[in-house]
Amino acid sequence: MTAATSSKPISRDDLLVAALIWLSAFALYVRTLAPSLLWGDSAEFQVLSYTLGMTHPSGYTTQIILGKFFTLIPLGNIAWRVNLMSAFFGAFAAAQVYLIVRMFNRWRVAAVAASALLALSEGFWWRALVAESYATAASMIASVWLLTLLWNRSGKWQYLFLAGLLGGLSVGIHSTVVMTAASVLVIMTLAARKRADWLGASAGALIGLALTLATFLYVDAHDPPSSIYNTVYRPSLSALGLTETQFDTPFERLFAIFPANHFWDYYFSAPPEVIRARLVEYAGIYPLWAAAFIVVGIVALFRRPTWHDGLYPLVSFLLIWGLGVTVAFSIYREFYVPAAIFIAGWLGAGIGIILDGLDSLLQREHVTRRVARPIILAASFLTFILLPFSDAYANLQLAVTKGYTDFIRRDHIYPIFAPDKAINDARKLLERVEPNAIIFTDWDNLYSAIYTAQLVMDRDDITLHEAFIGEQPRFADSAIAYINANINERPIYFTLWLDNLEEHFTVEVIDEGLYRIRGK
Repeated sequence: MTAATSSKPISRDDLLVAALIWLSAFALYVRTLAPSLLWGDSAEFQVLSYTLGMTHPSGYTTQIILGKFFTLIPLGNIAWRVNLMSAFFGAFAAAQVYLIVRMFNRWRVAAVAASALLALSEGFWWRALVAESYATAASMIASVWLLTLLWNRSGKWQYLFLAGLLGGLSVGIHSTVVMTAASVLVIMTLAARKRADWLGASAGALIGLALTLATFLYVDAHDPPSSIYNTVYRPSLSALGLTETQFDTPFERLFAIFPANHFWDYYFSAPPEVIRARLVEYAGIYPLWAAAFIVVGIVALFRRPTWHDGLYPLVSFLLIWGLGVTVAFSIYREFYVPAAIFIAGWLGAGIGIILDGLDSLLQREHVTRRVARPIILAASFLTFILLPFSDAYANLQLAVTKGYTDFIRRDHIYPIFAPDKAINDARKLLERVEPNAIIFTDWDNLYSAIYTAQLVMDRDDITLHEAFIGEQPRFADSAIAYINANINERPIYFTLWLDNLEEHFTVEVIDEGLYRIRGK
C-alpha cells in the first residue's frame, strides 16, 4: 500500500488505482441511480439537456451542453441518462480525490480512505443520483485543485492553463467552482514566479469564459418552447421589473440569467439562530474519527515545506461552506457537496501524517522493525480502509441487495417503488385538458409535465408555464395580459389557486387541483 514519494509525478499505478475507484463508485451510483423522471430543478435539467433550452439562473449552459451528450447514450430513458451524468462526475470526483491525496503523501491507503469517505457520504452520494449540477461542480473543483497541485510540483504552466480553462467553463456549471478562483490567485501570488504561469492561467480562464459565453449564445438562440424564457420569464416579465423590449436581446437576457448582484451579499443573510443551527447540524455530518483526522490534515498541510498547499483548500472551503452555512436560502446543504472535496483531501492528509508517525516509531527498534512493523502497518491499513465502509455498511448492503439506500428511502429522493410516478402524475393532468391548452402550474411540477407532454405523450400542442414568480401567489400583470391575448383562442388552466385570479377571470373548478379560467 506504499509507493513512490509524493514529490514524484503521479505514477501509472496511481492512475490505475484512480480508474478502479472511479469504476467502483460509478457502479455503485448506477446501481442506486434515480431510474426515471424527477421534479423541480432535476426535471428541468432532464428536459433542457435534451432540448437545449436555457435554465433558471445562473444559466448552467455548460452543464446543459454536457448533459446533451449523455442524452445520446442509447440506454434507458432520457431522464435516466441525465441522472447518469451526475453519477459519472460524482465518481470522477472520488477518483480525483485519490490523486490529490497522493500528491500529499506516500500512503495509498490514505488516498483510498479519502476517496471512500467522499463517495460513501450520504450527502455526496445523494447528489450523484439525480440530475443536478452539484456532482459536476464537485468534480470540476477536484480537477482545478489537482491541476494546481500538478503545476506546483512540476512547474509546467500547461497545468495552470487547463485549470483556468475548466474554471472558465465552470461559470456555466455552478458558482461554487468560480469561488475557488480566489484560492488559485492566492496560491499563484505565493508560488508563481514565471510570466508563463500567469499567462497560461489567464489564457485558459479567458478561453473557458469565451466558451461559456458561446454556449450561452447558442442555447439563447436555440430557444425551444421548453426554455425558461418561454415557460417562466416571458409571461411574467413584469414580476421581474422588465418589459418585452428589455428582454429582446441576448445580452439583456444574459444579465437576467446571470444576475449582477455581488455574491458576497448573500453571506450572513440568514438569521443568527439559523446559522447556529446549521453549524450544529454540520458538526454531525462526519463521524468523530473522521473529524479528528480532518483537523490533523488541515494542520499537517500547513507544516509542509510547501505550506501553501494548505491555503488552497482552506480558502476554497471557507468560501463555499461559509455560504452554505450563512445564506438565507432554504436550499443550503447543496453547498456542502462541492465543499466535501476539501474535507476528503484533509482526511487523506491527516491519515497520511499519522501513518508517517507510526512508521517512524516502529523503525526505532530493530526487533519491532523486523517482526512487528509489517503486522502493525497492515492492521492500520485495514482499519483506515474499513472505517469509511463500516459507517456506510447499511447503505451499501441495501444498495447491493435492493438497489436503493436507507437515505433514499428516508429522504424520499425518488419514489423507490413507483419509479414513473412523476410521469404518471403528469399524464393524469395532461389527459384532463383538451388539445392546444395552456396550463399554469407550480415549479415542482412544471418540467415533469413538460417532459411527459413532449417526450412521452408527444403532445407538443400543450403550452406549460410557471404560475407565478416570487413569494406571493399572484399572477403578474404581464401574465394577465398574456392570458387575455389567448383566452378566446385557447383553453387555459391552472393547477393552484392564485390570490388575484377572480379579480380578472371567471374560474371554473374542473376537479381537485385543476381549474379553468375564462374571460369575465
